[in-house]
Amino acid sequence: MDDFTTCWNRVLLRVPAAGPDLSQDLIRDAFNQLAERREWTWLMKTNSFYSPIYVTGGTVSAIDNSAVVTGVGTTFIQDMVTKQIRIGAIGGSSYPTYTITQVVSPNMLVLDRPWVGPSLSTQAYVVFQCYFIVPTDFQYFYSVVNPSGNYRLNHDATQAELDSYDPQRSQSGIAYAMAYYDTTQNHQGIIGPALRIQGSGSTPVTTTAVGYSYPEDSIYSITITQGGNSGTAQFSWLQDTGTTSGTGVITSLNPIDLSNGVQVFFPAGVYVAGDVFVISCQADATSGLPRFEMWPRPINSPYVYPYQYACKLPALSDENPVLPNFVARRGDVLVEMALTNLALWPGTADSPNPYRDVNVANIHRATAERLIYELEKKDDDTGIKNLTYQGLPYMGPWRDGSWLQRHAFYPDY
Repeated sequence: MDDFTTCWNRVLLRVPAAGPDLSQDLIRDAFNQLAERREWTWLMKTNSFYSPIYVTGGTVSAIDNSAVVTGVGTTFIQDMVTKQIRIGAIGGSSYPTYTITQVVSPNMLVLDRPWVGPSLSTQAYVVFQCYFIVPTDFQYFYSVVNPSGNYRLNHDATQAELDSYDPQRSQSGIAYAMAYYDTTQNHQGIIGPALRIQGSGSTPVTTTAVGYSYPEDSIYSITITQGGNSGTAQFSWLQDTGTTSGTGVITSLNPIDLSNGVQVFFPAGVYVAGDVFVISCQADATSGLPRFEMWPRPINSPYVYPYQYACKLPALSDENPVLPNFVARRGDVLVEMALTNLALWPGTADSPNPYRDVNVANIHRATAERLIYELEKKDDDTGIKNLTYQGLPYMGPWRDGSWLQRHAFYPDY
C-alpha cells in the first residue's frame, strides 16, 4: 500500500536530481489531476439537510438601518443562529429574508445586515431555514432526495430561475429544487462573549455581521472610560496584537464595529467607569463555504433531505499522506504521471533538467493512461458513473398519475 510519502520517494529514487521538494509537488499535481478525471466512487460522500419546523410567537420590531431586532413575548434561542427570519405576516412577501447571526437574549437578536425599509413595530414573524451551508469538503451535488415525497430534487436550479417562478418567495412546503445562493465570508472565525474581569456595571454583548476575519486568534479588551447611560458612557478597546485600538460612545441602538468583523452591542443600562471586559476570538480556516437555497421554502413541517456529493480531498503532505484505498493499491499510477511531467520540465537556466526527454515523457504517459484505464474499470465495478441515457430508462411507473399529482404545480421539476 502506497501513500504520499512512499510515492514521492519513488520519484526521487528514479530521478535523484529532482530533489524532495519537486518530487512532492509532482505527486500532489498528479493526484489532483487523477481526482479530476471522473466521478470516482472514492470521491462520493453522503450527508443530510434538516429543515426544522418554523418558530413564531410574540411580535418583533425592526428599525431602518439597524441590524438589531427586538421582540415582545418572544423566546429566541441560540439554535436560531444561522437560521432565517422573515418579518411581516407569516410567509409574507413584503420584506426580504435575513439570516440571524446572534441571539442576544430571548427578546433580541441581530441580523446579518441592517434592516432596509420602513421601521416596523409589533409585527408577526417566522424563523425557519431555507439557506443551507454545505460541508467543508463539498465540491458539487450528485443527488439530493426527499424520501418523504419520494422524488429527487433539482439541484441545478439557479437564482434567476427561482426569481422567475417565485420572486416573492411566498411558496412554502416540501422543497423541489435547490439553487446556489451565496458563499459565506472568507473568514468566519468564532467570536466569544464579552467576559467581565473587573467591575459590576452592565455588560456588553459581542456580535458580528461577517464573522471574525483576523487570520490568528486574538483577545480584545474593552474598558469603560466614562460611566453613565447610553449616549453618555464611553469606552476604549484594544486588540492584543497591539496594532488596532479605538474609543467610542456607548449607544444601545446598533452594534459598534471594532475591527476584523468584531462588533460590540451595548444593551440599555448603566455602565461603570473602570469596568473591564475581554473577548476571545478564534480564527477559523474552514470558512468560505457555498450556501444553497431550498425552494419552495420548507417551513411547514420538519423534513430531512439526504444528499450525495463529490468531495474535495485535503492537500497531501507528509503529515497527511493517506491516499484513497483504490489509489493506494496502485501508487505506480501517480509515480508514472509525475514522471511524465518531470520528463517535460526543462528545469531552470542555472540548473537544466537532466531527465528532460519528450520520448521518455511519452512512454510514461502511455503507461499512466493504461494504469488509469485499469483503475477506471475497477471503479466501474464498484459503482457505474459514466453511463448516461438519451432518454429516461423504464424503471417501473415513471411520472405516473401519483407523480403528476405531487408535481402538478411545478412541471419543470
